[in-house]
Amino acid sequence: MEDNLKKNTIDLGVKLGTILFIVTAIIYVIDIKLFTDFTTMLAYMVPALGVSIYSVISAKKIQNQIISFKEAFTAYFLCIAIGYLIVTLGNIVLFKFIDPSAADLIHEEIMITSKEMLENFGTPSEIVSATMDEMQNNHSFSYTAIFQNYANALLRNAIFGLLVAAIFKKS
Repeated sequence: MEDNLKKNTIDLGVKLGTILFIVTAIIYVIDIKLFTDFTTMLAYMVPALGVSIYSVISAKKIQNQIISFKEAFTAYFLCIAIGYLIVTLGNIVLFKFIDPSAADLIHEEIMITSKEMLENFGTPSEIVSATMDEMQNNHSFSYTAIFQNYANALLRNAIFGLLVAAIFKKS
């Protein structure tokens, strides 16, 4: 990938990370319990998908409408990796240093939501109890969990990136 292609993708990744952290800050200010809501995931996924697809389109324009599968995937994935890295680091600062009690509250809400979901599916009480014990011992905002979430986001987006690269590549 040419330098100007990489610079453009990195710039868009930084902008994506900034957007995603602003979304985090807005949710934090409005209601911390929204972090456990499914639609909140969409508040991260929609901008991430939009900006990363724009990154591929922009890379294609830089290349005079000719882009290989590898270049398209790299433009998509690099944008996502940088964006999610920024929001992950922001989450560490926010929930590990600035307001750890907010992380505890979100973790408790996740546990309550998970328990209700398991009970609604008719899961045996022993399994519900074991799951709650496991969740109690593995905090949602431990460093391990935060980086696992980052890795999961990269994996999910790698799949989308393969599809986007296949669509935009020059045949």
